[in-house]
Amino acid sequence: MPLFDAHTHWNGTWNADRHNPADWLAVWDRHGIARGAVCPLVGLLRDDQLAADNRDVAAACARSGGRMLPFCSVNPSAGPDAVAELGRLAKDLPLAGVKFHPWLQGASLSTPTMDELCELAGGHRLPVLVHDGTPPFSLPSQVALLARRHPRTTFLLGHCGIFEHWREAIDSMRFAENLWGCLCSPYPAAVRELLRRVDLCRLLWGSDHGFGPRDRIGYHLHVLDQAGLTDAQRSAILWDNPRTLFRLG
Repeated sequence: MPLFDAHTHWNGTWNADRHNPADWLAVWDRHGIARGAVCPLVGLLRDDQLAADNRDVAAACARSGGRMLPFCSVNPSAGPDAVAELGRLAKDLPLAGVKFHPWLQGASLSTPTMDELCELAGGHRLPVLVHDGTPPFSLPSQVALLARRHPRTTFLLGHCGIFEHWREAIDSMRFAENLWGCLCSPYPAAVRELLRRVDLCRLLWGSDHGFGPRDRIGYHLHVLDQAGLTDAQRSAILWDNPRTLFRLG
């Protein structure tokens, strides 16, 4: 069965040509990953690099033969400039979604600008991937409240609460029907509980590949193995659900 990695971050250090995804795709091939969502990285850490990072992600994805789906980001702290920039990116780039990392970007989810950005994303049918599991700006419940305010926009918890807040992720997904969850970081017992209490059709899997050490994919796949997924659950989470979310036909 082909696999879909719904949470990765493009890292230009993978190749001397920062727009060449060959080494990246070689890692995917080693793990059987056919396609995946690719978010910025450096731009989440440095606002002055965000515009260039968005361009780099789009350029690398364009050379992947359709396997890498580009996400972009803007910093909501920029106010109207962020809204204008997202509107331009949505028009000029073949985006698959928008990524926010409120904890790194120092941006609250409870601002008028964030509301404008989420409405704009929804208007372009772009899912919004939000880092979660890190207080004070990135708790699952905060993302759930944002999702309830914007019912026409699809939201995705980037980590389903990580280690400490997965119970809150469960309650958040039950609270907001347009909130999906990415199984990227919860330990096996937490994954089993998420599978038991959350709509299977709104769960995906991701590795955070590119954010830290070179190959995190094997570890995160091993977590799923330890959780004891059925074949039907694996098929839904690792392939069918992301194809639905990203309208891949």
